[in-house]
Amino acid sequence: MHLTERDLDILVWVARHGIVTVDQIAAKFFPTPHGKSAAFQRVRKLCDAHPPLLQRTRTHYREPSVLRVTSQGAKLADTGLSPARIVPAEVHHALAIVDLAEELLAANPGATLLTERERRAERYREKRAGERKTTGRIPDAVLVLPPRNGTKERTIAIELDRSPRSRMDAETVIKAYIAEKYEEVLWYVRPNRVDFIREIVRRMKTGDFIEVRPWQGR
Repeated sequence: MHLTERDLDILVWVARHGIVTVDQIAAKFFPTPHGKSAAFQRVRKLCDAHPPLLQRTRTHYREPSVLRVTSQGAKLADTGLSPARIVPAEVHHALAIVDLAEELLAANPGATLLTERERRAERYREKRAGERKTTGRIPDAVLVLPPRNGTKERTIAIELDRSPRSRMDAETVIKAYIAEKYEEVLWYVRPNRVDFIREIVRRMKTGDFIEVRPWQGR
């Protein structure tokens, strides 16, 4: 089977995120009026390859299947990441992170992004090498902004809470980020939780590097 550069780009992107939908592939790689049809054809090609490079999995009733790389797809992607495990309770969150990551990249030209899977793998390598005692707080993504107008590169942790978090849990998250070395944390929560989390951030005197934003996505 002949693979195009776009095929390989898709495999790398899926491997980095873990799981995605065909709609997300269409939005990323085929942003045209007929992009969804092109994405379906490309995904079918990668799923029907011998051996398969992508795998479809049904997760929730009346919801689209999710896609992930197979072992062969992961090998070709060459990201150092294994195929993602499907955890039904985490699927919606994982897909929301894909949407948010692409939104942030579009809003910040020149930025790069580390997915949660990439950051976790990086931290485990550092731990095995004796460079860290623990993996520390692993954000949902890490946005890296390039130097601009004399400023240095900025590393921003991305946190997404789709479900309500208790005060104690929120305080634990904040304490974990205090121990990390991110220049900033962008914390996305449901609109009706913004004031609650902002008050905790204010009370813990971390408003100088933690910004709470509303999230209205999936």
